[in-house]
Amino acid sequence: MEGILKKLNPSYEVIGKAADGREGLKLIRTLKPDVILLDIRMPDMDGLTMLGELRKEGIVCQAMILTAYSDFSYAKQALELGVQSYLLKPVRIGELKRAMETAERKLRGDEKRDVLLNRENMVRGAMTGILTRSEETVSALKTTYQIEERDPLGLFVVWLGSDFEKNRDITARILDEVSGHADGFDSVVTSFGEHFHFSMLVYHMQEGKDWEGYFASVVVPMLEANTGNRALCAWTDCSGIFELAEAGKRLYRIMDWRLTLGAGALVSERTVRSVQVFPLGYPPEMNVRLKRAVIRRNADDFSACMTELITACQKEHHDPKEIKENVLIFLWTIVNTAREYMVLEESGLKLQSVLAEVMNALTWEKMEEILQALFQFVIRKKKDSRRSFSPLIQKAKRLIEEYYGSQITLEEAARQLSVSPEYLSRQYKKETGLSFSEDLRRLKVEKVKTLLIGTTLNLTKIAAMTGFSDPKYMSRVFKEEVGVLPAEYRKMSP
Repeated sequence: MEGILKKLNPSYEVIGKAADGREGLKLIRTLKPDVILLDIRMPDMDGLTMLGELRKEGIVCQAMILTAYSDFSYAKQALELGVQSYLLKPVRIGELKRAMETAERKLRGDEKRDVLLNRENMVRGAMTGILTRSEETVSALKTTYQIEERDPLGLFVVWLGSDFEKNRDITARILDEVSGHADGFDSVVTSFGEHFHFSMLVYHMQEGKDWEGYFASVVVPMLEANTGNRALCAWTDCSGIFELAEAGKRLYRIMDWRLTLGAGALVSERTVRSVQVFPLGYPPEMNVRLKRAVIRRNADDFSACMTELITACQKEHHDPKEIKENVLIFLWTIVNTAREYMVLEESGLKLQSVLAEVMNALTWEKMEEILQALFQFVIRKKKDSRRSFSPLIQKAKRLIEEYYGSQITLEEAARQLSVSPEYLSRQYKKETGLSFSEDLRRLKVEKVKTLLIGTTLNLTKIAAMTGFSDPKYMSRVFKEEVGVLPAEYRKMSP
């Protein structure tokens, strides 16, 4: 049945299945489905008894009977219990389709009536597009709330992001107080916790007053002061209740102007139009310091680079798109540095998700969170892979790490481990994927990198310390492995 329903409409979702009436009763109480499909004859408790219990408890949902029993008494009892459709098995697909479509239409009608029962549901319905224009809806809005179809409205949104739970109560109290003591307008406050924001619909606004200016000068400072400047406040005008969903989308498209305007500003179309923006360049010299911070895993230097980036972006007003482009350059510098000079676990990075987070970020707090998380990911110490190696190869790797500067050879390592060079070479390649000499060479190059960045030693001393016969040979090997000469690599460090 689940497969048939999906074919009828991919949006249909089966949220629970039960083998008998008693189990079904428990599931329905918990899951609150929109539609239930049931048989009459079921073990333990039959379908009609189960439905009767649900009706006694006040649980209202669309019910369809699918049964092989055409007895009139069953059909009569089903109708008395408000069964929407009574279908005989084997059920024809066309009949099931029509029954489901009828249930959908009734649900939409019930949903609209529920929306108009209170002001908060009305606003939620208008913002999500559930409340659509009809003569019935227009009449209900006028009769119940004295709202005409084309009355001008204001939409004030307070977005709290990841701080929603922390600042939810104080934000709700402030908005309720503003709503309760307002002089010159009526309003409805609605919480959209699933989207981390509150909305206030402002209507019956007194003419001749700048209500956007009022919210900017009175309401926004209260919210910012009580949330630690974490409330992103935005405003848009709307030409009617049925335009509210589109107004909300329009407002969301400009909310990243908070990056430009800074804390304490009310983001609005009027404000955005009034802002003079300047071209934004990326400070190229910062990349040198950023690369060094990543290679050295230096959190303080990284934070200093991030502060420098943010300061450059906030010095003047810049288009949020250009700001995000600069953040992406900064991000790519971190990733590419890790790829070139470290071991980056690409599979765990989920780079596309990180890029999407940057493009969707609305505040500098979120930007900092993204960049700090990326930095911590690329610098974290990787798990010691030797655990998966045999005791022999673990010992061989320890010898390489201990004696890489003494020009240790495969033969010397085999002698110390009491095995033949041939056996050690074969096992080493089998378990690590590298030959003994390749792994030794890799480790020596890594040590050279560390000394180049972290010390001022000349190439002759570095070659001697890392087991190379002379600096020329070291430079040749280094370029083969890294792609640049040691001197060029060192230029990264000022």
